[in-house]
Amino acid sequence: MPIGLAIASILALFISFWALNVARDPSVWRLWWMDLLGVLDVDSDREQRRAQEVQMTVICYAVFVLLLATSLSGAFWTVDLVREYKREKTRFERQIDSSSREIDKVKRKPQRISR
Repeated sequence: MPIGLAIASILALFISFWALNVARDPSVWRLWWMDLLGVLDVDSDREQRRAQEVQMTVICYAVFVLLLATSLSGAFWTVDLVREYKREKTRFERQIDSSSREIDKVKRKPQRISR
């Protein structure tokens, strides 16, 4: 089952909404980011701070859109793979599966060394 893809889609969805939250209020998150990096923001004037916040907003909106698209794509492929697993297999597919299982059994048998 495609559990890893489903988990990645859910994580991408939560991270995308976090990016949207950052884009809505960039001044708080800019200060949080600078505190995290240990940078004192005493030299920048109001225009420079505003430019940084606008850049952060644009980047976060772009990240939101990309992660949301990734999450929706992952959800689509997860549903598709689950439907494929639950689908009734044709006779030809069942024969291929049984043949591959027999081949795996033969490969796993220990080989006799005759002397």
